Amino acid sequence: MDITLGIAVAYGILIAAFIIFALDIMPIDFVAFAIMAVILVLHDTLDMTLQEAVSGFSNSATVTVLAVFILSAGIQRTGTINYISRRMVEWGGDEERRQILTIQGVTGPISMFINNTAAVAILIPAVIRMAREARRSPSKLLMPLSYVSQLAGVVTLIGTSTNILASELTGQAGLGGFGMFDFSAIGLLIFATGALYLLLIAPKLLPDRAAGQTPERGYQVTEFLSEVLVPDDSSYDGMTLADAQIRQEFGVQILEIIRSGRHIVALQGDTPIRAGDILVVSGSADELVAIRDDPRLQIEAQARLDETDRLPEEIRLLEVVIGPNSDLIGGTLITTNFRNRYDTTVIAMRRDGRVIRQRLGSVRFEFGDTLLLQGPPGAIEQVKQERGFIVTEEPEIETFRTNKIPLALAIVAGVVLFAALGQPILVTAIAGAVLMVISGCLTVQELHESIRWDVIFLLAGMIPVGIALENTGGAELLADLAVDSAEYLPALAVLYIFYATTMILTELISNNASVVVMVPIGISTAVSLGLDPKAFVLAIMFAASTAFTTPVGYQTNTMIYGPGGYRFTDFPRVGGPLNLILLAVTPLYIWSIWGL
Repeated sequence: MDITLGIAVAYGILIAAFIIFALDIMPIDFVAFAIMAVILVLHDTLDMTLQEAVSGFSNSATVTVLAVFILSAGIQRTGTINYISRRMVEWGGDEERRQILTIQGVTGPISMFINNTAAVAILIPAVIRMAREARRSPSKLLMPLSYVSQLAGVVTLIGTSTNILASELTGQAGLGGFGMFDFSAIGLLIFATGALYLLLIAPKLLPDRAAGQTPERGYQVTEFLSEVLVPDDSSYDGMTLADAQIRQEFGVQILEIIRSGRHIVALQGDTPIRAGDILVVSGSADELVAIRDDPRLQIEAQARLDETDRLPEEIRLLEVVIGPNSDLIGGTLITTNFRNRYDTTVIAMRRDGRVIRQRLGSVRFEFGDTLLLQGPPGAIEQVKQERGFIVTEEPEIETFRTNKIPLALAIVAGVVLFAALGQPILVTAIAGAVLMVISGCLTVQELHESIRWDVIFLLAGMIPVGIALENTGGAELLADLAVDSAEYLPALAVLYIFYATTMILTELISNNASVVVMVPIGISTAVSLGLDPKAFVLAIMFAASTAFTTPVGYQTNTMIYGPGGYRFTDFPRVGGPLNLILLAVTPLYIWSIWGL
């Protein structure tokens, strides 16, 4: 097959998208939206109509995923999962493998029927509490939580958005989509294989990041907190914080002022400085040395926080993770007016396994950043209610609509049941989402907040790429190459190649983007070889839904990265062997149960 201009343009767009995705220089949803814009401009060259170029927004997969987000939010806002998670500590006990088994027993069934990203967000606080009460590092348990949620997501059609997308793409190819439990037998085998690995092998590989740390010690705040005295003859006496410009001059952050035994926390630019004040500051060693050498300030004994010498009672610490829906993403402490907006101070930030403390005001927030906040109890409690944060403390059960738990469970059960009986998942999911609001399990405002717009825009932008590959013949071109190479390979070996290729792609780009690219090629290859196309779709779908080797391959990995204190290398050490095990067995499971 000759390479036409349309094929060249389609693959040029695809390669450019891969590079931008891999370099992570722009948000992935914006990149997908920009791709759609390029396709709109070049639609004639790509042999596409304008309707096809924007069809991602009207695609049933996009709408179904949107509805599943709403269903998951209904379960979340009634406190159903939180109610179960509070029993995890009791069930888990103190022994590590028993705790991992408990996480599997709770997370598995939940992630099979609601979005696994939502399940992890809800269960993070309970897992951290389980670890700390056993004097064990959360790093020993949070990675199993993320991995189990991914493994469970492949069991049913609605376990992850990847399954829904793969099913819809298969249906659009004229092959019919998958039913709710069509691939559950294979999914359960994958889940069991991964669960055994996490139970028997992973405990030896999981890192131990200082067991039982409190948040302030986990961020090494003790090394950088100091008390600075304002002497009687200091020129700062009588100045306001804005006029003194201590932060601008020395680079330190003023956390509070201690005046005559009273702690002043709500600091503003017009807060006065007086002789005798003690400024509690956070800064690097070099910054503190600069203060020590300045006659206007005197460093008192360094404030070291330990089990017997904590922050005053009126000051509390809270660890939060910036969630995927947060409007802070892309902003900084300054541009978001964080201090005044939340009445708390960011003491430290953790990203990519490292602690950031210097000049936090200029650091742009990203999804998965973990912040250590300090503030008065009222402000801390208010932060816990913010939807843009994943709080690593368990919220009080009374903040949920617990009286609606039976209704929420009944709605989700109805969605699953009618879908299993043959109703299109699009119909049952949309109906269930509407019932969540009508029944009072969810408010209209919460419905808006529950939708992962980054995922919706990603789907809307990437689905036209798959159409472009099909319309121009790009998918057929790769399929022909695969067929030529398959002349000397058995069918099962070709299935292995597709699984391995998708597995690698998913670690570099989004799991949904991998499916959009690989499914048309897999279907074309299978048809050319006279094999079952759905078997290839399953291999692609399972490979895209289980990404364990990097913290960015799957969103649940990103969510536990900061709270677990992980380093990048922890993921290939623990998740790499699991990926290889599933690479070895999953195509065999498909071949033996589904057939080729």
